[in-house]
Amino acid sequence: MVGYRFSPEEYEEPGIKMADTIYLVDKLADKELDYLHISLGDYKRVSVSEEYKEKSIMQYIHENINGRLPLIGVGDVRTKEDAENTLENAELVAVGRTLIIDPHWTSKVLEGKEDTIRRVLADQDREELMIGNSIVEFLK
Repeated sequence: MVGYRFSPEEYEEPGIKMADTIYLVDKLADKELDYLHISLGDYKRVSVSEEYKEKSIMQYIHENINGRLPLIGVGDVRTKEDAENTLENAELVAVGRTLIIDPHWTSKVLEGKEDTIRRVLADQDREELMIGNSIVEFLK
């Protein structure tokens, strides 16, 4: 499988803007890729560009792809509801931080045991989960 992961916006000048990303995604969706993977800190994030504030960034991207290839959505997915909301504008969901903190997140969600999901990484859990200092910094 070959895909492309992209960040939709940059805050720096002359950074990437949503209009640039919409153009890029349109071109990539016609290539022989298996998926596109958007990089977002929050799946609900709205653009900083004035002309793209009516919907989430992911919704704009998903609409632009228009079924030409799957989109992997990501961004602070912590609950089943977050995953379901992400799937409204993506075909797949990537779960990162939450799986580091609780590697059994998926099975707990599928079994209806969300109330047992570990939500915070306690210092006592680091050894059991084999989480080093660099990952702890990433989680912050």
